[in-house]
Amino acid sequence: MDTDEDHSDTLIVLQHPPVYTLGNGNSEKYLNFNIEESPIEIHRIDRGGEVTYHGPGQLVLYPILNLRYQKKDLNWYQRSLETVIIRALQSAFSIKASTIEGLTGVWVGDQKVAAIGVMCAR
Repeated sequence: MDTDEDHSDTLIVLQHPPVYTLGNGNSEKYLNFNIEESPIEIHRIDRGGEVTYHGPGQLVLYPILNLRYQKKDLNWYQRSLETVIIRALQSAFSIKASTIEGLTGVWVGDQKVAAIGVMCAR
């Protein structure tokens, strides 16, 4: 093993200006408007999933880590992120959140409060 390799993880926390991001498997029909006449910026990005809106007041977290030092399993990673979000909402705000089987993300009742999009590189 290379002793100079960086084993540290990073978490970037921010808010975006109004923007739509389109994942690799996107369908523009979910924008509900003509993409050529978009009211805000649209960016195609290298992650799975469909259309996601980001804007002021919405907290966005970008964890950057090497899964070789965790577990090489993206499904496990997404489920772990959901668990962290559920625990954080309960601990910090006494909000009871949950997952919905077969879907990625976190819900409070029938409202999705956390979307998860993952990009993986070798």
